[in-house]
Amino acid sequence: MTEQPGTEALPADLDYISAAKFDALRCAIYHTERRNFFDLTNKVLNFLVVILGAGVAAKAAKLIHVEETLLEFGVLLFATIQLAFDLGYRARTHEFLQKKYFEMLAEMEMEQSPDQRKWRAKLFAIAADEPMPMRALDALAYNAALDATTSDVNMKRANRLHVPLIHRLLRHVIAFHAYEYRPQAEVRSWWRKDAPTS
Repeated sequence: MTEQPGTEALPADLDYISAAKFDALRCAIYHTERRNFFDLTNKVLNFLVVILGAGVAAKAAKLIHVEETLLEFGVLLFATIQLAFDLGYRARTHEFLQKKYFEMLAEMEMEQSPDQRKWRAKLFAIAADEPMPMRALDALAYNAALDATTSDVNMKRANRLHVPLIHRLLRHVIAFHAYEYRPQAEVRSWWRKDAPTS
């Protein structure tokens, strides 16, 4: 889980079991996004290392008048990034966590009378394997889980989190630990700050 269970803001009017299901769904969505990001980045880096390292690239560089040194530097740079950050391993870590949260959701659906302490303990147990959270992505996963669990427009309006554009763009790169994501209803756009409130 990207935060300790029970400490994150949950939509109003959720009983504990619904809140535990919501948290598990939010975390599963979060880890799906992280896994997809690392898998895609890993594939792109593999592609670049192979293409730039091929003899064909050197011949093409001569045709378009690009220094071969730039190609060599590109191979060195992308191979080093891939080796240093081990993106394939990180993708598998998020795949494992995503599976754990979906398994938890399935178990909760099968149980006739869910035990609150059991599901809180399960959330904590899974959270023990969590890497550092990317909070902007977690806020977006929260919004996606909210959209998936309710069609009540008023509940969405009261609980959807505002994620600034720059945070959306850098959600996989910067953690944004010091930023407080507030409900969209509390945030006014900079071009509407002077507008009177109704």
